[in-house]
Amino acid sequence: MSLLVSAAATAAALWAYGFQPRRAHPGPAFVPIQDGKTIDFSDGSPAVKDSAADRAAIDAAVKDIDAASRDVSFPAEPPPKK
Repeated sequence: MSLLVSAAATAAALWAYGFQPRRAHPGPAFVPIQDGKTIDFSDGSPAVKDSAADRAAIDAAVKDIDAASRDVSFPAEPPPKK
C-alpha cells in the first residue's frame, strides 16, 4: 500500500512540475551599432541616440583613451629555446 501511495505522490509531483506555466523569455534586443551614436538603455529598452552632448562625450573619451595608451607597449616574448 505504501508503495502505491509513494508512486501516486511521485506521479502527481512530476505531473505538477511538467504542466506548470512557463514564462516566455524574450531574446535580447537587437540594436545595430552605429559609429558616433550611443545606445541608451535608461527606459529599459535600447534606443539609438545621436546628440551633440553624446558626440562631445565620445570625443573626450577617445582623447582620454589615446592619451592613456600613447606610451603603452608590450615587448615581444623571446622565442622558445630548443
